[in-house]
Amino acid sequence: MTFFIPGRPRSTQTGSIVRVRGRAFPVRRNTPWSAYCSLMARQCAPERPIEGPILYVRICFFLRRPKRPRCPYPIGRPDVDNLAKGLTDSWNGILWYDDSQIIDLSIGKRYADTDHPEGVLVEVCDEVLRAGEMP
Repeated sequence: MTFFIPGRPRSTQTGSIVRVRGRAFPVRRNTPWSAYCSLMARQCAPERPIEGPILYVRICFFLRRPKRPRCPYPIGRPDVDNLAKGLTDSWNGILWYDDSQIIDLSIGKRYADTDHPEGVLVEVCDEVLRAGEMP
């Protein structure tokens, strides 16, 4: 399954720790972006979340190009791991039961252009790997 979510990608970082009655809870930032991506994924999701191993998930973030980029690729913030973390967690119970089912995860970021506006392109595969791919 492949789908595109338009919008400005936001990283989901664990901020400070809040303590309530002796228990610690991480404060997450930019959860509205994760909630929006969760809502958009529901429109493309199968009737029931995928069971068993998810052989690969490919996520590519398309970010706004700065006026004067220093490099042809977005090497500055946000970090790709922080971009992906909130999304894989937000898709628990929608695309898959738990993101621990993911065996191979590919994350990238590129500048948005006419072919791909700002947003995130997602590909999820739970089928047998094709010949020549990593086992």
